[in-house]
Amino acid sequence: MSDSHDREIIGGHLLVIGGAEDKYNERRILRKFLSLAGEQKAEVLIVPVASDFPEFAADVYTQAFRNLGIANPRVLRATSRQDVVDADIGALLDGVTGVFMTGGDQMRLVSLLGGTRFAARLRRMVTETDVVLAGSSAGAAGMSTSMIVRGESTSHPHKNAVRLSPGLGFLKNIIIDQHFTERGRISRLITAVSYNPYNLGVGIDENTAIILDKSGNMEVFGGGSVTVVDGSRITYNEIAEVDDFQSFSVFGVQLHVLQDGLIYDYLQRRPIPPPNEYLIPDLA
Repeated sequence: MSDSHDREIIGGHLLVIGGAEDKYNERRILRKFLSLAGEQKAEVLIVPVASDFPEFAADVYTQAFRNLGIANPRVLRATSRQDVVDADIGALLDGVTGVFMTGGDQMRLVSLLGGTRFAARLRRMVTETDVVLAGSSAGAAGMSTSMIVRGESTSHPHKNAVRLSPGLGFLKNIIIDQHFTERGRISRLITAVSYNPYNLGVGIDENTAIILDKSGNMEVFGGGSVTVVDGSRITYNEIAEVDDFQSFSVFGVQLHVLQDGLIYDYLQRRPIPPPNEYLIPDLA
């Protein structure tokens, strides 16, 4: 997991949001994004291309950031791949300290951005500079190398509970699922991890985020919880042996649930214990 060519390489921070973050009242997650990106000096780019209504999404976030003191957020205005190809990359990305990818459809996000000069420049910035890349809902799912594009909220894992597709690749070993508790997605995340237990599954609730940095820390931030599905210790996995839509057995899946302020080391795959007063005493 420690090979630098085979893990997440982050120059600044990735802020991955489970969707439906507060944009009108306290705006705690958006404030955190701006604090990481330079407070009032932040230069923000909004990427709303995943949305069914990108102009509306751009307006919502532009207004939210203006209310938080960012006078002129930039926007990637594109409704087609040709628009992205033709975009003035320098005008969009030069000097930017924070990039925010909105929700919508992660397949649309990746099919418009993947393989473009814009995406290549953004990838270099994320790995080589201290820029903050944020994504909400579809923008979160699209950060993975292997992303969930659709799937059922089933009562139990089964072989076709989830469909995976190549994502933008900022998170090499981590699969993100969003709106997690609200839409009962634990079974599909276990299925996604069972396809290849090398990947770490991270399910993020609404109005909740994870903040990843170069040291390997993944901090939970927001009002909900984050569920980590670690398949690295799986000892038995029959997903390849069952028929489509058939349930399967899997042994040794590790499950962690973290609330606001707790940290998971995503390189060593272990939660970091909170202060001692929160630990269950050893009664032995």
